[in-house]
Amino acid sequence: MNITTLKTISQNFTRELIDAQKGNKTSLPFIVHQLANHPIVKDGETFQVLKIGGSILQKSLVELRDGNVVTKTFSEEHLPIFTTKDIFLSVIDKHLDPRSQVVAINFAFPMNPIFENGKLDGILARGTKEHAFVGLLNQKIGKTIELYIKSKYDRTIRVSAANDTICLALAGLTKYPAERLSGGIVGTGMNFAVFLDKTHLVNLEAANFNKFPQSEEGKQIDAQSIEKGLSLYEKEVSGGYLYHHLNILFSKNHIKHPAVESTHALDTLARGNIEKVSKLAQDLLEHSASLIACQIAGIANFKKRDMVFVMEGSLFWIGRRYQTMVEQYVGQLTEHKVLFVEIKDCGILGAAKLVT
Repeated sequence: MNITTLKTISQNFTRELIDAQKGNKTSLPFIVHQLANHPIVKDGETFQVLKIGGSILQKSLVELRDGNVVTKTFSEEHLPIFTTKDIFLSVIDKHLDPRSQVVAINFAFPMNPIFENGKLDGILARGTKEHAFVGLLNQKIGKTIELYIKSKYDRTIRVSAANDTICLALAGLTKYPAERLSGGIVGTGMNFAVFLDKTHLVNLEAANFNKFPQSEEGKQIDAQSIEKGLSLYEKEVSGGYLYHHLNILFSKNHIKHPAVESTHALDTLARGNIEKVSKLAQDLLEHSASLIACQIAGIANFKKRDMVFVMEGSLFWIGRRYQTMVEQYVGQLTEHKVLFVEIKDCGILGAAKLVT
């Protein structure tokens, strides 16, 4: 796409952010999360953080020390499939530290935020893939755990929970002020979260933005998708879909090359020197980077200030020239400076900020 088209897309994104903040209906869900006004844990107190992803559980004992989050222990292991509420609670029971009165959870599943009793919690909206969560849907994750532990052990704990994109943005609080922070995931999927003020941040569910011209390949991918008409931006730019674009282009351009099975394989081709094939792969990475830049610049223009983006995702950090291309396009789409940072153990540190 030419720079004029990209500027229009970015302006459309900023306009949708403004409209969504006013409460108008847009393609962006714009899910606002309220944070605790005061720390839930006391200085010197040790608490537990759990990061629950699609297949991996990470757990850590963390101490709030002079206002700073200090990791004391860390471990991880594979998770079972959460087919039911009972399986989920049995995993929590197994890994909960009996000494911790406060637990912060980074929960990488769709949740609707709810703020009550001075802390953020999330209502499980739906399961994903094999994780059906039968019996847990439409339930408060933190509250359900609290009641389970109270019933089984007569032990009172406080649990706060938020999703992975929110926790990614929160991780930035360990180094940067809230008003400058956003979090971005650009890997298999894509999404952004941004602070509105010190105690409110929003999960944009940016994959759903639709005010842009779809490629013909993107239209074909969407037509064949189980969720037609949804996550159109993600289908255009993310690692979960880019290699499908390449396979379609092979066929369309009558290029005899074996179908690729991942965007990692696409990236390998982009780094090679295969006639026509490498150029197609390179162009797809640049197309993705330019569209990601539209949203990043759109957020900076929405905030009207220089921004820090805490980023996560192998496509962004490892893809051939990907970060460089994003930076170059952002520079053409906004006057504000944008810094991209990677924070070690961001999933743990971000969840810890829910209660500190």
